[in-house]
Amino acid sequence: MVSMQDIADRLKVSRSTVSLVLSGKAGNKVSPAVQKEVIRVARELDYRINDLARSLRTGESRIISVIVTDISNDFFGRLTFHIQEEAKQAGYLVLTINSNESVKEFKEMTEMLLGKKVDGIIAVPPPGGEDCVSELIEQGVPVVLVDREFAGLDVDYVGVNNYDASSQAVKALIDGGFRNIAVVTLDLDISPLDERIRAYKDVMKEAGLADRILEHRVRFLHEDAEIELMVNKFKDCDAVYFTSQRVFMRTMSFSAHTGISFREDMCLLCFDDVSPYLGLGFDIRYIEQPIEAIARKSFDLLFRRIRGEETAPGKYYFQAKCIV
Repeated sequence: MVSMQDIADRLKVSRSTVSLVLSGKAGNKVSPAVQKEVIRVARELDYRINDLARSLRTGESRIISVIVTDISNDFFGRLTFHIQEEAKQAGYLVLTINSNESVKEFKEMTEMLLGKKVDGIIAVPPPGGEDCVSELIEQGVPVVLVDREFAGLDVDYVGVNNYDASSQAVKALIDGGFRNIAVVTLDLDISPLDERIRAYKDVMKEAGLADRILEHRVRFLHEDAEIELMVNKFKDCDAVYFTSQRVFMRTMSFSAHTGISFREDMCLLCFDDVSPYLGLGFDIRYIEQPIEAIARKSFDLLFRRIRGEETAPGKYYFQAKCIV
């Protein structure tokens, strides 16, 4: 393997001169002519930076990890993409990990990352993942949580105000004349879904529609019988609020291949972008999250922690908007 010393010997300059040029820190310390020659010889000899040696020298791996619960979910896929773009600009490699909503897998992955000495972690934790996140913090690993937060945990968090976004969207339905509004969600105990359902119930009560609150939790998303049960349960409603994009898309897929569907005069509201479904004949509305802004903020917070810019952990909430 070619070393910096090999380049220095070829050009009869010091190793420190080569190091300054290849690290981009030469500035005015090395003449432009010498810098040009160092780069030329490095390319000629096919020099490769020894990441392990650099890591041992600087204490940085230049690697971060993004842990999500379901990479096939459009929100998490787009979030990861934008984080990777931000990391790339800062010279970081991103390891993307899928936990499958499993605390066991989340714990195994975080332990593995501790062994790999990653510089920081951006995580969407699964239900019950508090202890794993606490362990990372105790080990001194910079951590930023996205989308899901844990009450009482002293860690940076970035997401949207799920309660406010849901409140505004449900109020808009009521203002539009809808009265029999149902809510359907995944049977998961996670903060975003809890806040969206709480907002729906509060708004219905405030509008004097407490007796019309109708909630359904989907336990087995891939079972047709469960989706059919939900569709039939809501047949007398005039609007349905899906707190999860996954449930909405699964319902639309089920309807397409079975013909069992909602009435076309119903309004369907979904939290997260479902714009590809806007031409189906229903009155479809969705709550759009600013995914790119969330990604940029989460990486910026992590980068500051990695750089040692110590500040008290904070919670950052972006506004989502309802698209009609």
